[in-house]
Amino acid sequence: MKSTISKKIKMIVEITNTGFSAFSEDYPIFTAGRTIPEPMENALEAANLCFEDEKVIITQENLRF
Repeated sequence: MKSTISKKIKMIVEITNTGFSAFSEDYPIFTAGRTIPEPMENALEAANLCFEDEKVIITQENLRF
């Protein structure tokens, strides 16, 4: 059975030569996109992949940008 986490995952957004990147200093979560919304949306998928083996579901509410 999958569970959710109650804490926030801090994501840092930076400007790059090709758009924007988002990454976590605490977890191996990182993504990029051409516009600001793209890495923010992709971060949710990346976070869920990071916690997949632990059977934990990450929601948008768990991410803080």
